[in-house]
Amino acid sequence: MPLMVSGGSSIDYDVYGKKGPPLLLIAGLGFGRWCWFKQLPALSRHFRVITFDIRSLDRLDLLDPKDHIHGVADLAFHPAALLDHLGIERAHVLGTSLGGFVAQELALQRPTLIDGLVLVCTSYGGPHSAPPSWEALKSMLGLGATNRADAVRRGLETATSKAYRTEHPEEYEQLLEWRIIDAPSQPSYLEQMMAGARFDVSSRVRDIRAPTLVLHGDDDRVVPVANAEALAEAISGATLRVFEDAGHLVFIERAEEVNEEIISFLKPRGLRRGWELQMSLAKRNTEWLVGQAREANRDVLSFLKARGPRGWGRSQEPPTKQKMKRLVERIEEVNKEVDAFLKPRISSLKPRKQHRRQRPLGTQSQHKTKPPRPKARFRRASQITSGWVRKLRSWLAR
Repeated sequence: MPLMVSGGSSIDYDVYGKKGPPLLLIAGLGFGRWCWFKQLPALSRHFRVITFDIRSLDRLDLLDPKDHIHGVADLAFHPAALLDHLGIERAHVLGTSLGGFVAQELALQRPTLIDGLVLVCTSYGGPHSAPPSWEALKSMLGLGATNRADAVRRGLETATSKAYRTEHPEEYEQLLEWRIIDAPSQPSYLEQMMAGARFDVSSRVRDIRAPTLVLHGDDDRVVPVANAEALAEAISGATLRVFEDAGHLVFIERAEEVNEEIISFLKPRGLRRGWELQMSLAKRNTEWLVGQAREANRDVLSFLKARGPRGWGRSQEPPTKQKMKRLVERIEEVNKEVDAFLKPRISSLKPRKQHRRQRPLGTQSQHKTKPPRPKARFRRASQITSGWVRKLRSWLAR
């Protein structure tokens, strides 16, 4: 079992499948990587699937203040560090519930890292999202439970539909056993729950540029289905699929249908259906990067104009130097993102080999001079040309 130490935590991870683009799975509150037992056989045939668990200290008072989980942004650090550790520059990301919060934060913090986004039974948080019922909240907190197993049972019962528990009693009991055995410590559970309660990207969720699929069960009592509708509406071009008679654990209850949705949504973004969707994503990413560069350059110009030749003084030198340094660092950061985004696309542009038509044996050409060879064409008309890249780079250098 691979192990990577990151910060004050350890990350246990597994990789399934050797072919296809990487797909990172982020589990929800209280669930370990065991919860993907119905996704791994199907998804690993098409993707290089990565699952992980975060292991941290059990006692909050043993942690330094900097190691506490203050918000979902802190939780997003671990999957980003894991992908960096594996040398993965771009990946599909799937998150459920709290894992969906982390996936959204990751898409906002590291947009060039996300190729496709799948959000399952989650929301964008904030005061405008539909809250869980009081009964569901009590079960999540374990209120009224006599022991740990009873608390887990109450929570799992709230997270599943009655139809699922009736039709799959043995599987439900297996889930309950796994949930009890692999349950996080109570301090860690409460910390993550509080981070989820504070999560709010309602004002930023529209900045998500990755192609997004939203999946939800209409009988979800933990995250009401109204959140999925609002989430899909907020993210430009997002696709929404709601499953009837399915609860919060829709990816387990309706695994076969969910897997089909995931595969059909993410797989076409490879090369098999052409570059139309890839170029649409490239265009959106490029527009965002150009906007970032324009904003950084605007900040530099407004800063310099406000301090004309007469505005400089010795008292302004230290803060001026710091301000300029931050602005320059920001521009360099944007330029690095442009390079990271364009490099893999430029390297894949190979001109098509020209095949000359052979003459039959024993014949001679009627023309002494050979006809001009046609110009090399790109394999796909929608690929980015090198001239376009040079223009973009020269524009950014202004």
